[in-house]
Amino acid sequence: MTVPSKSLVKSKNVKTSSTKKQSSTKFVECDDCSMNSVCQPVTTANQSFNLSESYLKKRIASKNGYILFCQDAPITDIYAVSSGTFKLCQKTDDGEENIIGLRFPGELIGEDALYLKTYNYTAVAIGNSSVCKVSVEQMTSCGKLVPEVQQNLIELLSRQSYVRQRNFQAYIGKKSADSLLAAFLLNIIERNTDYTGSDDSIELPLSRNDVANFLGLRRETLSRVFSKFQKEQLIQVDGKSIQLVALARLNQLADF
Repeated sequence: MTVPSKSLVKSKNVKTSSTKKQSSTKFVECDDCSMNSVCQPVTTANQSFNLSESYLKKRIASKNGYILFCQDAPITDIYAVSSGTFKLCQKTDDGEENIIGLRFPGELIGEDALYLKTYNYTAVAIGNSSVCKVSVEQMTSCGKLVPEVQQNLIELLSRQSYVRQRNFQAYIGKKSADSLLAAFLLNIIERNTDYTGSDDSIELPLSRNDVANFLGLRRETLSRVFSKFQKEQLIQVDGKSIQLVALARLNQLADF
């Protein structure tokens, strides 16, 4: 019997480990994705056919810190997050960088540039993430040939407009740090429920600095409120894992 060399065994082990790691990635279900309306086969009076293969690329991997596109760059594609998280960063006139939004699995990125013609922010991957990408030029060409594609795009943008409005309303009128953090935790857990399967816990992908930046709080203030919430047993924190313990109280703080 021939005994395989150590290098061959090592190579096989690496391959097996790599395959296992890749298969462990959880992707959002297509039915739960905002991009779903432009990914489906188009049905006309006579037939059904899939035009999305002409303009759609699925599950493109991005490592931590990968820049999907930059602020002020001309629009080329719109995206949907299929796994992981992206932060949306916008530079002010004096060079300050603010986090103006977050995108979780199933949510769109860059769709507002369809009107502006340039991206309004820079999209950056947090941790290992992935996106589905739609070429705007190719989808537009398909839409000229098949009006149903344009109708599906309108449906997609209408749905995203509703989602963005709901997310915006989550923070309206929140003046105290307590109400801001409560609203933030409730909002991101609600947006991730279909993906995680949990309506009261999440693995928070952002650093505390990023959360503070997004909420417009000082880092020290955010840490104080996190500590206060834990002391009052509103939440339990274990590393990046956050469990909402007192949902009624948090909803009261957030004025939901």
